[in-house]
Amino acid sequence: WRSFSPSPPSVCAQVALRVSSFGAMADTLEVGMKLKAMYSDGEYYPAEVVQVSESDKRKKAPIKIHFVGYETSDDKWMSMDKLKSKKLPKVKAEDSKEKAKPKAKAKAKEYDYAGLEPNMRVNVFAEAEGKFFPAEVVVVSTGKGKTSAPVKIHWVGYTKASDEWVGGDRIKSKSLKFKTPESKGPGGMPPAARRLLLVKPKVEAPLDPGFRPVILGKRAYLEATKECTEKLEWALTRSDGCARYSLPVFDEKHKNVRASSYLAGVLIQEMIWQRSASELLLCGPKQICQAIKKMYSKGGAYEFEVMSMPRVCGHPDKEFVVSIVEKVEDLPASKDTPQICGTDASGCRLAFDLGKSD
Repeated sequence: WRSFSPSPPSVCAQVALRVSSFGAMADTLEVGMKLKAMYSDGEYYPAEVVQVSESDKRKKAPIKIHFVGYETSDDKWMSMDKLKSKKLPKVKAEDSKEKAKPKAKAKAKEYDYAGLEPNMRVNVFAEAEGKFFPAEVVVVSTGKGKTSAPVKIHWVGYTKASDEWVGGDRIKSKSLKFKTPESKGPGGMPPAARRLLLVKPKVEAPLDPGFRPVILGKRAYLEATKECTEKLEWALTRSDGCARYSLPVFDEKHKNVRASSYLAGVLIQEMIWQRSASELLLCGPKQICQAIKKMYSKGGAYEFEVMSMPRVCGHPDKEFVVSIVEKVEDLPASKDTPQICGTDASGCRLAFDLGKSD
């Protein structure tokens, strides 16, 4: 343990009183028991008891839980008031109200940890001493169980035994940013997509350090899905042709499945502005197809494309249609129609924006 100065006696007494109120409840839990544990967003998710500790060091958080469907590296020690089970007595209303305040504060600040990398030097606030000390980033976790404190740091000059998981509120670094408004809400980038697609280039853009090229994200995605057997295929039809594409996707029960639907939406948008389209036909896993159909509808993430394409294609009275077919054979074949350009270059030059340039 890092040699921080001990807490004042008054604080220790308060902690002891609070811990004793949960001691009896901890005895009712057993390893392997199914329950629900509070995530950093204040919601409860399915979990399983991995270990019940009686150590004095674990008095504040004596129960180690595993979030169902996630890696064991995301297991977390939790206090009794963050667990729900019929075998546990209900926490007093007073305690619930006390918990509500910090939860609201947590939502006020949303950090973007994409800029933090292993071995990066940062300054971290030591709560017991009330000031910042130099540290190094060990790893940044993307697991659900680590959302409130996703950065594992190593205190410079101390042993690995003192390594600690901390949140953005305790870190000082130019590489740590706040999430932008664009990343929030239903149209934002899902955590699975951020994890796979935001790949930092070897040469950083000096005017936009946070820039992450789509091509690098797509390359990382294809590497992650090389063993996947499911595919999403689509066709974008126009008056004189049809554009086709096939993308490997994660199984619908996989934790990264939303990365598949997100990337498909981006690639379809790019193809639409390159070639135009009056209709989108999808074939693949039902859940992913339905998600993309919702994106390409009025009120969806790509409403602008849906409303613009009828005018672009010359039939503003005909709506952009999205259909889901059962078999790949039901999709129209790829077709390109060669366009003969004039040979007279003495006129005015035209520039056409393919989109995605922003």
